[in-house]
Parts: sequence; C-alpha cells; structure tokens
Amino acid sequence: MNETLAAMPASGMAELGSLIDPAWIEQALHATGKASIRRRKLPAEHAVWLVIGLALFRHMPLWQVVQEMALTLNGQDLPVPSSSVQARQRLGCEPLAHLFGLLTDAWGRSHPVHPESLRVLAVDGVVWSAPDSQDNRQVLGSGMTQYGAQPWPMVRGVCLLDTDSHELLDARLGDYHCGELTLAADLRGLDQSITLFDRAYFSAAFLLDWQNAGAQRHWLMRAKDNLRHEIVQTLGEGDWLIRMPVSQRARQLRPELPSHWLARLIQVHAGGKTRRFITSLSDPSRFAAPELAQLYRQRWEIELGFREIKQSLQQGQGVLRSKQPELVMQEVWGVLIAHTLLRRWMRLMAQHVGVAPTRISFHTAQHAIVGALNTMHLARAGALPQHLQRLLDQAHYFVLPPRRPDRSFPREVKRSTRSKYPPKKCQSGLN
Repeated sequence: MNETLAAMPASGMAELGSLIDPAWIEQALHATGKASIRRRKLPAEHAVWLVIGLALFRHMPLWQVVQEMALTLNGQDLPVPSSSVQARQRLGCEPLAHLFGLLTDAWGRSHPVHPESLRVLAVDGVVWSAPDSQDNRQVLGSGMTQYGAQPWPMVRGVCLLDTDSHELLDARLGDYHCGELTLAADLRGLDQSITLFDRAYFSAAFLLDWQNAGAQRHWLMRAKDNLRHEIVQTLGEGDWLIRMPVSQRARQLRPELPSHWLARLIQVHAGGKTRRFITSLSDPSRFAAPELAQLYRQRWEIELGFREIKQSLQQGQGVLRSKQPELVMQEVWGVLIAHTLLRRWMRLMAQHVGVAPTRISFHTAQHAIVGALNTMHLARAGALPQHLQRLLDQAHYFVLPPRRPDRSFPREVKRSTRSKYPPKKCQSGLN
C-alpha cells in the first residue's frame, strides 16, 4: 500500500482528490475489505475512479477512461484492457455502495436548501437495462410481455431525492424481480422531512415504519380511488381525519401492527378535476389542504432527476456496459456517485450566483465539469482546482430562467391501442 501511494502521479489521483476526499475512498475500501495490499498497475483506489469515469465518459472504452483520468501509476504505460476488467472484478460493488453512502451523508443529507422548514423529499423506482448476456439474464432477470421476455435484463433501483436540489440522498439496488416496496423499506429517511410517494407505496406497514423511524418523518401521497376508510373527525371542508383497516395479510407477516391506523385525507378541486391526498401531516392549522396538494407537485422532481441521469449523464444510452451481474451493479453505483458528484458542484455554483440549485442547467454544467476532467492529464499538476474555480466564476452562464407556473404537460404515449392516455401526434410543417 505504501509503495502504491508513493507512486501516485501528482496530476492524477491528487487532482481527483479535489472532487472526492481520498480518505473517503480509503474508508470505503477498508470497510468492505477491498483495499489493495500489493502493487498493481490499477490498484483499488484507481479502480473506484475508473468505475466513476465510466459514467462520466459514457462513450469511451475502458482503456481511454484510464488515460483521460490519468489513472496509471507514475506515468507508466496504459495497462491492457483485461487489467481494467480484472481491477473491476477485484473491486466488486460493495465499495461503491459504501462510498455513495459516505458522499450523501457528507453532502446532501447534511445540508438542506431551506433549513428553516421541513425538507421535501421524493421516493420512486427506476430501472436500467443491462447487456443481454446469459449471466445477466439469469441473475438479474427481466419482465414479460404478451410477446415474450423483454429484450434486456434489468436492474431495479429505488432512490430518495431532495426535490429542492435534485441531490440523491439514498438508494437501494436489486434485480428486476425485487419489488420497489422491498427496496424502499431499507432507505434511510431524514428527520424533519416530508416524503412524497406515488400510490404504489400505499402500505400500512411501510408507511408506519417510515413515519416512526425518526422525528417528524412525514409522508404524502395520492389516495387510491377504492380507499377503505371511515371518517373519525372533520377538520374542514374537504379535510378529514380517517381510520383505515390494516390488511389481514399484513398482520400475519407483522403481528405487532395495529388492526387500524389513522391518517389525514384531503380533497381539492383543480383544473376541473377532484384530487384526493392522504398524509401523516394531521395539523390543519399548520399544513393547509391546498398547500399540501400544491406541495405534491414536487414529486415530479424525482422524475427530472432520473432524466438527468439517463438522458444527460448516460447520454441517452439505454443499455449499460457490463456483461457480468456484479459489474452491472457496480456500474450503476458508479452512475449514482457521478450524479451525486456533479450535483454537488452544481449546488456550489448555485450558491455562488445566489439561485436555487435546480436553476443550474444539469446538461450544460455537466459538460463543463466533465470537460475540465477531460483535459486534466494535459494540464500541469494542480490545474483541476483552478478549472473548478473558473466554473464557479462562470456559474451565471449556466443559470436557467425561472420555471413558468402555467406550463402543463398532460401524460401521453407515442403509439398504443390499449393505453388510457391519448397518443402523441406528430407535428408536420407541410400543408
């Protein structure tokens, strides 16, 4: 280890330390038993950056990512591509998952955008397609349609996101057949927060666990149309405290659950439609029904976060690189770390110009930050911090205009004969 650290090039790992504290990488490696104990061309700490680089430089092969990030020891020749693959295999996915937790704890979870109010979070699921290898299909699995199996094996993830900054605060990964509720049950919520869920997460056991896991951990979701309930107290017009039964199946699995549980049901009218929401925020004097209904609109921010990852960071590439299941999981953790890293710098850019973090364009700022990394090995030692400082000084160029509150995007599909949503019509300039 000492020989490896002594041989690190000043313009490589030392500059990358400007992005992530090397002590966190070392801690993640030691905590998972993956630290390098002998001299290698690609030691473990370099392999961590290689995985992150695969996400930052989406179109580059392994050997070129090693070159672009100056990951070779002491200016040595590039290792053969098989060395990079072997380094990833030795590393596994556990250090990346551990490092992701360290980064979110130090950055997003510890620094709310609005410390004076409840943090607004969102939870939702997302899937990534993996190459169609025999190992991936056997271990990860895929869905079925009326025409047979889907074309790609898939990884399922559930993420916790801060809607005010688009920073990921936690994530859990599993194979395609692992349910979202199962993965979400292991997410670490935050005290003094309200988490927005969609209706797929309606479960007495899950929501009670989420609510009771800490102090002031509230939740809000759309109410199902067939919600079984009885009114306990009328809190106002379209505002009730309700009592709901816990299913017999849930009580068989969790005997400690009560037979009934309480929540607040609100009903509002907007855009000619009636919307119903259910929440753990039971105080109508502090949380008015119209304000809660408006707050639920922020759940869409997690979909925008997933778009940042899949369309901008992954450059619209629908399929990951890795053909082995463990490396697929490792690659996804690298993608989540890369997004966390970029969002952290965009948060700093937003603070520098005094705007909300979501006002910084992810697409353009990502290209600028990755561009600074792309030329790192061509610059003199210590140049990366100067590049990053220059980005902060130029942050006003990346600011988006305020969102228009009257914009509406009704859900629609491209082509379907069975969907409940109207089909998208192609616009033609021909008369």
